[in-house]
Amino acid sequence: MTQQYFDFTNDLIFRWVMEREENCLAILRAILPELKITAVKRRENEHPVNYLAFDDERGVRFDAIIEDDRERFYDVEMQVANQLGLGKRVRYYQSQIDQETLKKSEYYDALRESYVIFFCAFDPCGQDRRLYQFHYYEDTDRQLRLPTNSHVILINALGTKGQITPELAAVLDVMNRRRDNPNPLAVSLVKEIDGYNQDKKRRRALMNLETRLYDERKLGLEQGVKIGIDQGLTQGREEGLTQGRQEGLTQGRQEGHEEGLAQGRNEGRVEAIQAALTFFKSQGQTPIEVVANLSQMFHLSRQTAQNYYDQLAVK
Repeated sequence: MTQQYFDFTNDLIFRWVMEREENCLAILRAILPELKITAVKRRENEHPVNYLAFDDERGVRFDAIIEDDRERFYDVEMQVANQLGLGKRVRYYQSQIDQETLKKSEYYDALRESYVIFFCAFDPCGQDRRLYQFHYYEDTDRQLRLPTNSHVILINALGTKGQITPELAAVLDVMNRRRDNPNPLAVSLVKEIDGYNQDKKRRRALMNLETRLYDERKLGLEQGVKIGIDQGLTQGREEGLTQGRQEGLTQGRQEGHEEGLAQGRNEGRVEAIQAALTFFKSQGQTPIEVVANLSQMFHLSRQTAQNYYDQLAVK
């Protein structure tokens, strides 16, 4: 049976790759060659954004905060799932990096230049560009930019448009499991990731993480199904009650109309019988003759005609 291969988009693999400062430097230079970064160091943040325990019970951080030789800071993230709220997530990470890098007793004007960078295994903006960069601009004058010294970069592993460095293209090939890129950075990353997949301890951590994520997804799916069923039952009851009321109202109106029509016809028939009975009596007919004439005129049985006579003759 072929072993599962954990690639660069895996949370632990990405973290291990980004723990090595030479990888951080190479990847940042691939993304931002214009900055001419010459050295970096990883900065361990005091309040990690995410934790996930694995076999040695230490917290696993998914973010990499990096400082370069000019005191610029970078938060590099891997985003696999195309979830709603990416913009708010970027905003949250930006606030995190500001909190982590501002020294105690320093004021806001000491905030360092920062970059929040997301590697996305999907197109976050739907324009097929390989790299999107965002800043604060005035709504009506796009030439007017607010100097916040903060930058947001979203890298689209599926994009085909826009110019990027060969090194960044190599990183994206590694994300997409293309192993034939001869670029030295791609070759180095593939070799390192292969090593993590073959290391027994690291592979155990990867499997533990995969199992936990599977359990959480399964639990979330089960809870979602239950919530969906409950909501469906509630909605179904409400819709059924509404429909039942509407149908009952329609049926009630119909039955009421029919009942009223029947009652109106009956009352009209009684009035006609009353008028005929009065006429027959005015002609001096005997009760027997009146009943016989009512029976014949209104197609009544002799007993029914007699009952009408008994009820109406005294009026």
